[in-house]
Amino acid sequence: MSDEYDRFRRDLSNYEKEFYFELGRAHERGETAERGWIRQFEIENREGKRRLDSARTDGRGTRGVERKSGRVNEREALRQLGVERHALDSGQMTHSAWETVEGETLPDKVREEMQELARDFPGRFQHEIVSRADALRAMRLGQSLMSQQLELVRVSELVRADRARKRLEKIREIVRAREPKEREEPTREKDGQQRGITKDRDERARENKARDERARVEREATARVVREFPTWEQILKAQPPARTDREAHAREVPGLEIKPGRAQEPPAPPPAPQRTPEQEREDARVRATRERDNARALARENGLSPQMMGILGLNSNEPPKLLESDPSRTRADMERDRSIHQQRERERTEREREGRSRSE
Repeated sequence: MSDEYDRFRRDLSNYEKEFYFELGRAHERGETAERGWIRQFEIENREGKRRLDSARTDGRGTRGVERKSGRVNEREALRQLGVERHALDSGQMTHSAWETVEGETLPDKVREEMQELARDFPGRFQHEIVSRADALRAMRLGQSLMSQQLELVRVSELVRADRARKRLEKIREIVRAREPKEREEPTREKDGQQRGITKDRDERARENKARDERARVEREATARVVREFPTWEQILKAQPPARTDREAHAREVPGLEIKPGRAQEPPAPPPAPQRTPEQEREDARVRATRERDNARALARENGLSPQMMGILGLNSNEPPKLLESDPSRTRADMERDRSIHQQRERERTEREREGRSRSE
């Protein structure tokens, strides 16, 4: 016999059922961005990878929560529990909690696996059965939190917005790398005065053209970012584009090619300064703070409500909490990567010098 909980879920899509339940329960339990919690956090190990509904850093590991508002799929749940068992055993996860709704189907094999995890990892794994009244209250709360928005925030929309933001960063890097430098050798006073005037005029024309092209590309990319606004959680997970990505993207954007004229020999690139892991983490935190301020300004320009900005984690003034992306990475690995990067920079400079020599 159906009850009020079933009647409330009847007209909702599967995405809305799960989303309202997860959002409402997370809000009731204080799992907010201001406290370091993010949604849909991915973990991966030898057993596979999966996304946790809600997670935050806990020491050098991760504390995660999984919520099921309806019938539990046996095959998928066993796969997820297998990944979590290895994560708990290796220390990748410090604590895991599952929530299911009273009266909803929970396969026997899944129940038995949960009981074994609770015995094998006492105090670190727990399974909570939420009453139907509490589940109904959480779903109504989740729907109320999203009622200020004109449309639901879909996962696909967040991914597309994050890709647009990354494209904007890559385009800006390409434009800065191709920006014309101060060049042209001094003309000889005897017979090169007129030729020098002509070169200066051509150089100014090329610089004006490059400046106009750069402004056009940034306006178009900025417009795409505004239309596809990313969340604060994905801003924290974003990584600076690697040089290989910038070079690949440069080949995909032939319209930005700016042919330099005769130029002076560029100086050899200076050696990269030695930086400690603490300095690199501090730089990452500064970049994340700047990105959050930019995202907050864009949100206000586009008229997002204060409630929605709070859900997306844009109202907090606390320093962003960064997740440890790779705890096993040693300083020797970082030094080796830095040496490889410097060698590639020297090879690229040499290729450009040889190309200019052949063109002259």
